[in-house]
Amino acid sequence: MATVFVTMFIVIVMSAIYFIMDNSPFMMALAGLIFTISLSTFFFPTTYIVDENKVSIKFTFSAKERNFSAFRMAFPETRGILLSPYLSPTRLENFRGFYLRYGKNNKAEVDAFVLNLLEKQIRPQDEISAGEKRHAV
Repeated sequence: MATVFVTMFIVIVMSAIYFIMDNSPFMMALAGLIFTISLSTFFFPTTYIVDENKVSIKFTFSAKERNFSAFRMAFPETRGILLSPYLSPTRLENFRGFYLRYGKNNKAEVDAFVLNLLEKQIRPQDEISAGEKRHAV
C-alpha cells in the first residue's frame, strides 16, 4: 500500500514540475493524466483468467490473450509466475511471455494450478515434436 502512495506522490511531483516549466494548469493536468495512464497496470485492478485453453490478462484500458499451448515453461518467482514460450531461459521471455502476479496468500495455489496445466499440455506435444525431430535428422 505504501508503494501506491509513493507512486501517487511521484505523479503529483511530475505534474508540478511540468507546471513550473510551462505555467499552464491544462498542460499540468494533461501530463498527470498521461503519467497515470502509463502506470494504469499499477493503479487499477488487473484480472487474470487461466484455463486449459487460454491465458487472459485484462487491464483497465487493454487486454492480452494467448493460447495456453503457446507456453512451454513456467518460472515461479516471489511476486508472480512467468509463463514463457521457450524451453530454456532466454532474454526474450520477459517480452514474449506472460507474467501472472499472485494475489494475497495464493502463491502455492496458483503455482500448483499453472504447473499442472502446463505439464498436461506440454508432455504429449514435446514427445511428438522430439520424435519428429529425430526422424527428420
